[in-house]
Amino acid sequence: MSRLDRYIIAQIIGPFLFFVLVFAGVIWLAMSLRVIDTVVTSGQSALLFAEFIGLLAPKVLVIVLPVAAFAGTLYAINRLYSDSEVVVMFASGVSAVRLLWPVALFALVVMLLTGALTTYLAPTAQRAMLDRITEIRGDIAAAFLRPGAFVTPEAGVTVYMREMPRPGEMLGIFVHDERDPDGIVTYTAERAVLLDNAPGPRLVMFDGVAQTTGGPEGEALSILRFEQLGYDLSRFNEGGGQRSRKPSELYLPELLSINAEDAGRRGLGDYRAEGHEALSAPLYVLALPLLGVAIVIAGGFKRQGFGKRILVAVAAAVALRLAGLGIKSAVSGVAALWPLMYVPPVLGIVIAIWLISASGRRLGQRMGAVRAAQG
Repeated sequence: MSRLDRYIIAQIIGPFLFFVLVFAGVIWLAMSLRVIDTVVTSGQSALLFAEFIGLLAPKVLVIVLPVAAFAGTLYAINRLYSDSEVVVMFASGVSAVRLLWPVALFALVVMLLTGALTTYLAPTAQRAMLDRITEIRGDIAAAFLRPGAFVTPEAGVTVYMREMPRPGEMLGIFVHDERDPDGIVTYTAERAVLLDNAPGPRLVMFDGVAQTTGGPEGEALSILRFEQLGYDLSRFNEGGGQRSRKPSELYLPELLSINAEDAGRRGLGDYRAEGHEALSAPLYVLALPLLGVAIVIAGGFKRQGFGKRILVAVAAAVALRLAGLGIKSAVSGVAALWPLMYVPPVLGIVIAIWLISASGRRLGQRMGAVRAAQG
């Protein structure tokens, strides 16, 4: 690697890292809001929330790295051009194609990192996070043992307890179960204990009242006073059992080898789209920076600045990525269309090379004309 290559790459790395931090922070915040509800409603600790934040990192970086590579490269090249450093490079005999090499080298390194994320790290983290969420939803103790708070372990069920003097023992119990409109039951009890044994977890309440309402308009009311009554909690534990894996949790060989029978209700297209997205997404890390540099350089030097070219480069990058997402959606419906997912990034690379080559030819012709005039 020449000194020029190292200099250009060094100019790109600083803005690239800055944009990674900025974009990752924004996207991380947006994604973390989805897990906050799970953590809060299940009464989990801040440590679990930190674990979820860490498991979101691969998915966040898959989104951020192509955008940050494009933005960092565009910023660095625009600065080098504005400071006339690119003009000096051209005047010293550096070709436009030669200038593209350090950008491609930088993008290739980031592309390899993105490939590792999409093919292994992101599915692993997604699998671990969804397994933890399933485990939490099946955690009866976490769902019920929250003194002084109204908890909804399942839609239609509300639980409250005043205090918990000892582990597993509760005082001042309120349970409202309205899942069956024809038999809405409200339990109140002075004391209760949580038993987690065969045939399943149960909440045993003592010295309380069960009020049941039903009928077409809820006019029927029955009141039962009890000294001891068990409330079955095993249905809340269903979330802790086995579950089917989503396409985003599967590794690349699984996604590409699955057949239509194994795909089931999701459809073969969902698995094919996810698998080829894992392979095609890293190509955007190479395509977008090259395309941005090509658009800025191809028009030659301008004293007025390169604002319009940067806007064109951003618009082209957005159009390229949206086209890729649109094709992925189409592949989800028709699995045989998967080769089209590679068209946008490959097309971006081809256009970038063509623009740079054409710019180099024009620059060579102008330099030749200058030499001829001087001779």
